[in-house]
Amino acid sequence: MEGLGAAASIIAVVELAAKVASLCLEYSSAVKDARADIDRLRQYTGSLKITVEGAQKLLHGPHGARLENSHKLHEILNDTYSQLDNIVTKLEAKLHSGRRAKAMRSLGLRALKWPFESKDVDKIISNLQRDQATFLAALQIDQAAEIFDIGRKIDLPKLPVVTGAAFDSQTNEHDPKCHPHTRVDLLAEIYRWIDDPSGKCIFWLCGMAGTGKSTISRTVAGQLSAKGVPGASFLFKKGDGDRGKAAKFFTTIASQLVSQLPFLAPHVRNAIENDPAIADKNKREQFQKLILEPLNKCKDNPHIPALVSVVIDALDECDQEEDAVAIIRILSKAKEATSVSLRFFVTSRPELPIRNSFGEIQGEYQDVALHRIKDSIVEHDISAFLRYELARIRDIYHRHAIEGFQLPPDWPSEDVIRILTQMAIPLFIFAATLCRFVGDKGRSNPANRLKKVLDYQTKTHNSGLDKLDATYLPVLEQLTSGRTKQDKTDLLAKFRDIVGPIILLGQPLSVQSLARLLNVEATDVYDLLNSLHSVLDIPSQTDAPVRLFHLSFRDFLVDPTKGTTNDFWIDETKYHKALADRCVQIMNQHLKRDICNQQVPGKLRSEIDQRTIDAALPPVAQYACQYWVHHLKESKSSVRDGGPVHSFLKSHLLYWLEALSILGRISESVGIVDDLLVLSSANGIEISRFLHDIRRFIQNSRSIIDVAPLQLYASALMFSPARSKTRDLFKQEELRWITSGPVVEDNWNACTQTLEGHRDSVNSVAFSPDSKLVVSGSGDKTVKIWDAATGTCTQTLEGHSDSVYSVAFSPDSKLVVSGSGDKTVKIWDAATGTCTQTLEGYSSDVISLKLFTSWSGHGRIAHHLDYGISPDNKWITRGSENWLWLPPGYRPGRSAVAASTIAIGCSSGRVLIMMFTTDNNC
Repeated sequence: MEGLGAAASIIAVVELAAKVASLCLEYSSAVKDARADIDRLRQYTGSLKITVEGAQKLLHGPHGARLENSHKLHEILNDTYSQLDNIVTKLEAKLHSGRRAKAMRSLGLRALKWPFESKDVDKIISNLQRDQATFLAALQIDQAAEIFDIGRKIDLPKLPVVTGAAFDSQTNEHDPKCHPHTRVDLLAEIYRWIDDPSGKCIFWLCGMAGTGKSTISRTVAGQLSAKGVPGASFLFKKGDGDRGKAAKFFTTIASQLVSQLPFLAPHVRNAIENDPAIADKNKREQFQKLILEPLNKCKDNPHIPALVSVVIDALDECDQEEDAVAIIRILSKAKEATSVSLRFFVTSRPELPIRNSFGEIQGEYQDVALHRIKDSIVEHDISAFLRYELARIRDIYHRHAIEGFQLPPDWPSEDVIRILTQMAIPLFIFAATLCRFVGDKGRSNPANRLKKVLDYQTKTHNSGLDKLDATYLPVLEQLTSGRTKQDKTDLLAKFRDIVGPIILLGQPLSVQSLARLLNVEATDVYDLLNSLHSVLDIPSQTDAPVRLFHLSFRDFLVDPTKGTTNDFWIDETKYHKALADRCVQIMNQHLKRDICNQQVPGKLRSEIDQRTIDAALPPVAQYACQYWVHHLKESKSSVRDGGPVHSFLKSHLLYWLEALSILGRISESVGIVDDLLVLSSANGIEISRFLHDIRRFIQNSRSIIDVAPLQLYASALMFSPARSKTRDLFKQEELRWITSGPVVEDNWNACTQTLEGHRDSVNSVAFSPDSKLVVSGSGDKTVKIWDAATGTCTQTLEGHSDSVYSVAFSPDSKLVVSGSGDKTVKIWDAATGTCTQTLEGYSSDVISLKLFTSWSGHGRIAHHLDYGISPDNKWITRGSENWLWLPPGYRPGRSAVAASTIAIGCSSGRVLIMMFTTDNNC
């Protein structure tokens, strides 16, 4: 087989394997004493033949050229061929070797002797099994790589994912895990639950703020990953953009599972192809179609694992409690997984809606409450953590301390560890914050900073709020220590004006972006934050976001009961209002038409480079576009006629929607407008009407705005009703190259017609060339003709014995033709309903009819000068570019071009006449 490719080598091996099996069968009927060995070899070579034939089909399939490892298996194939060839040679030698063969034939085949001993057969089978295993492994690697490639293609364009949500993402790289000598019993219980085949599908770990839930979840996720258990993770985080929302929760989980289990990819791909809008569907359907069904369809896959795990941290930080409640109910469906043990590890605070939701699925979960663990266990764990971390701080300090100024070798003493432990119980966040504060590099001696913490010993009681005081006040009060009264007042004001917005942001921002948002110098922001490394994660890079270490810091600062007692208290509504105002100002300054300078109206969002987007819309402008209404809502402000919001929308609405589209956030715009409607209900009659119109405007064109942002100024405006407030306000934004647009409705309305009458699915519809009639074919075996103007069914045509798959009109609208699963085509008189002819002789279902055309022809491009209709009937083109997107109700069944005028006959029954300029201006 020298010089043969893998595909050719496979053919040779298949032929030899078949020959060995055939010869063995011949020997089996003639040799009694070795029949067991003969049957073993025959069965194995038959198995080998099936394996290699399967490989042959893959290599000759549509993706065969891409099976890189399989194409490189020449050596293994040559070895297999050589072994089989040797077997054939020996077997044939006994059957066809000169006089001896003739003598045997004269005596009968019973005199035939099997040429191999049992040990020889064992060795042959062992060698062939080795080659077969190697070959299968290569094929599996190739198939996995191919499927993984499919998975990656699914992830990026189709499944929206939340970056930074996984436990091992770069965002969470430095977040701590449990110290080796802490949480020992609890972790053991969690791992027993995971390993128990009969365990519940959910483990709920609940606990008060600061009790260490997130640290435990990261530890569990890390341990599962280290053990090779495939799975996913989603770490919710309030105020961290999409990590605080559930909109992309299940799509993110599905994406991670595909990357871990690439054989899921084809099934996920099919789900997306069957429903391209699956990412916008309800969460239950996403879980069913993207996770549960793909897993169950892999039941017979030899590589499916016994266990798949999903870690969900801080579910209570999901910004909509309705979403958190829905997720809990959906997770209980994990028991319906038939192919694997699907386990969900969930952590949250014991908030009432979450407790109630778990109560509804009683018996479906196992739970542990951290705040109910024995104090002695919590005391042991916190003291072990403090002892380890403070010793580490001491050792680091010693490396740089001048001789004579080092800390005592036994610092801190066991008494101090005991006092600190009692101050912390049950809050691990106290211990973690304390250690960051004491070990803050560049600050005073760790012993001095620890003393400041110990000064709060007398202030700690059993109250959780008092515990937070003791956690955060030592950090904050070092900012004002030793200052004059005026200096302290000024610093506190600066603290509130900078830290207040940071803890209220919808998404973390960098120091540079914070400075722009707050309209202050970046150095002022950095100078203040430089003293807060114990409570804020402040990166060294100026373009990296500033994050809270723990949500309890925000809780401490905005607690309304501390407004008069906490010098650092932040008025939540005041700073939300300030942020909303600044966001509107920033949008007024930055936003404009065609902000990315794309010029061509049909330019797709996917074709805009990210660097171009970031240059046109810096992070602070992106933030303002996404969160201005969030801050307005949280400030409890109202929206009034003639106010700043009304003025902004009247001047910048389209520019704002364009920016949202460019950012891939247009789907969120309807919800944002709904929030504005709630805020305007009491004080804004005019703006309420405007907002209702904006909502319909977005809904009408959202699909194309999401794909091609500049269609806001083309299709979205042009196909809005003539009396639309949005269209009227922004008439000057319409593209100048359209000199005469289509005739549209005066006002927004519902669907113009719903034609009901079929008892089964409608498989085909068509308009008559004069657009007066509609014909439909259905799975109920009937054809119906409808009056397009009134929706009245004028004829029901019966005669087919199977589903009707295709219908069409003749050019004069007098005849209807239908194709059916009964393998016939029928021609009907449209006026009387009489079947005039039945065409028989088809060998299969008639599912497509392309017999009649009119005007320029269905689906054909009609061009004159630069203008035309795209092949898919979705765009009016100019030259080679898409310029004007046509909504579904305006797409042509027929079209014609005369000079710079296009006539379109729509599937909705409309006929549009549109005129265009011939110059190069938009």
